[in-house]
Amino acid sequence: MHQRQRLAGAMILLVMVVCSFVPAHAQQPSWIAADSIGINVSDDKLTLGSDAAPAHPAYGQFQRFGLFDAQPQAITPTNQVRVTWSATIPADAHVRVDLRGFGNRWSDWTLNVQSGELVQLRQTSSMIQYRVTLLANTTSPQVTLVQLEPQPSERSIQTVEAEAVAPTYHIRATRMGLVGDRTANGHIIQPNDWFVSLPSFRSLSSRGGNEYMARLSANGKSIVVPVWEVGPWNIHDDYWNVDRERFADLPVGYPEDHAAYYDGYNDGWAEKGRVRFPTAADVGDGAWVALGIPFNEEQGELDITFLWLGSDPGANPEPLPVGTTTPKPSESTPANTVHVDDLSDQFSQTDAVWYEFKCGKGNHAYWTYTTTKADDSTNAGRWKANLAAGNYEVSVFVPYCTNGKSDTKSAKYTVYHANGQTSVTVNQAANAGNWVSLGSYSFDGASSVRLSDLAGDKMKAIWFDAVKWELQK
Repeated sequence: MHQRQRLAGAMILLVMVVCSFVPAHAQQPSWIAADSIGINVSDDKLTLGSDAAPAHPAYGQFQRFGLFDAQPQAITPTNQVRVTWSATIPADAHVRVDLRGFGNRWSDWTLNVQSGELVQLRQTSSMIQYRVTLLANTTSPQVTLVQLEPQPSERSIQTVEAEAVAPTYHIRATRMGLVGDRTANGHIIQPNDWFVSLPSFRSLSSRGGNEYMARLSANGKSIVVPVWEVGPWNIHDDYWNVDRERFADLPVGYPEDHAAYYDGYNDGWAEKGRVRFPTAADVGDGAWVALGIPFNEEQGELDITFLWLGSDPGANPEPLPVGTTTPKPSESTPANTVHVDDLSDQFSQTDAVWYEFKCGKGNHAYWTYTTTKADDSTNAGRWKANLAAGNYEVSVFVPYCTNGKSDTKSAKYTVYHANGQTSVTVNQAANAGNWVSLGSYSFDGASSVRLSDLAGDKMKAIWFDAVKWELQK
């Protein structure tokens, strides 16, 4: 019987979530800042300081601006946090509280959190952080409390998926310029600066920080820069997210200003006015020139990769079609080749506990731990094929999967062929992401390849993905 314990379609880590959370409170009498701009901390409250400068236009028309990035706080892992805050806010002032969580990287900011709101984080997080924005024209608002209370996760089993590759889209962009101006995170723009501006506060790094990085590629050149500014045409258009803040009727990867300019979307208007030229990113002058774009050319085209959404695909990745978030499979099965994946009916497993990961061929692979003792071996998989008579090269695919475990260096495959059986040891750690040949053999009818958890090392990850038989001429 083909037994598959899907475990939510991904590898499972058993994380027992208990109610005795380590509290994560940021409240009086101590305010601990990771960074602070234009903020005065006194008498157990946050107010605008005497040095508060006028606000960046993305915040609106305010004469005084302050930003308080709280120190990140460690918590028992969870995916939901209740936020409570108190403030006195004059009529011509404004207070905004944002929250984010850290799992394997920082999530997007949840913006404009209301007091008492239960925030659902996009990922299970072991750290959380808030930031407070104070805005005023005359009298400063006073924030007297910000309290974060992690809540028990809704599930007692935490699903951990293989990290996706960060998406890349082709856009039009402009050179930033504006040397001496202040960006939305408080950075003062320098000559030959290296950063990018994107149209959403959701992915704005702290001043000088690199929590949100983007890869820019053009003219055969590729660089990585932080997101330090918000704009240029919009401030609520995270077009790289499927669940974007606004303009949800547009496909992912298609900026609103592009749609406005090319398609007449919203009658040609963006949040900051009628779009005169499409640009979904402003690039610092130094980064612009590093991409091989002449300094005097203030508009151009480039590919942008949003690195906080997944692993770095490397220099000059192929951009995705608008409306897609993952690359389409490029590999097709050649004629005279039999391909059997781990989700195929021609793959069978022993009735044991298996872990799953979204990676490899078909975006799925099984894994388990190795053992060096035959008596302890419980997991085995077998790929089967019915072949016409002939000689075939047999290859196995070793997936590249970041599950935090070390891969085995001695996976022992057994090929069953017309002349008997042959065992071949494969170093999966050294061949991750590649097909590995097990040799050429004669077949006439049924064939199979078997792999078990019995290996030359123990407590290493051993992967079960795909096998192919290629007819030799």
